[in-house]
Amino acid sequence: MPSPPATAKGRATVQRVLDAACALFARQGIRATTLDQVQAASMTGRSQLYSYFAGKADLVTAVVNQQVERVMDAQQPLLDDIAAAADVRRWCELAAQQYTADDPVRCPIGSLVNELSEQNPHARAALAAGFARWHAVLSTGLRRVRDNGELAPHTDPDEAAAALLAAYQGGVLLAAATGDLRLLETSLTTVATGILVDSDPSSGTTGCRRPRARQ
Repeated sequence: MPSPPATAKGRATVQRVLDAACALFARQGIRATTLDQVQAASMTGRSQLYSYFAGKADLVTAVVNQQVERVMDAQQPLLDDIAAAADVRRWCELAAQQYTADDPVRCPIGSLVNELSEQNPHARAALAAGFARWHAVLSTGLRRVRDNGELAPHTDPDEAAAALLAAYQGGVLLAAATGDLRLLETSLTTVATGILVDSDPSSGTTGCRRPRARQ
């Protein structure tokens, strides 16, 4: 990407282009979206577009970076609070609830995996780095759970974080295919049940609570 814009007007233009590209990529896919369409949707001139982005691959990478930041902005406050089994249970529940109003259900970065061209290694690297950040924050939370004695014996926090993240992405995919958000919560709670030790004897349960039946 060329040098970042130095003015507020320039930054607003870049954001308008990114927002338009995000919407078009989500609606019709990256491969089917042209720069002309992004230009029209963002109401920018060709010279403006190319003054901020070297080409489509550069724009795609910028969109991936923005989506990663959006996901982490939503996830990190929740994950930073994880220190006990109950906190993991809460994250399991909220993970499904955040998609209640979404149609279709889609993870802003997970949905990009199959869209990115092999010829755009920078975008693929940005996506991998985003998942690595997500995994690291989740793993750090599970280490606090372990330190509090609520992670199952011999459970590795890094491996447990990878399993939860895989359950999250797989659950989102299943929910998108079926329209049933319970599949997302079920996938997360099933994994969490195997890695958590509930230290609260009054709860009568180990791991995540079972998903509530939909009325």
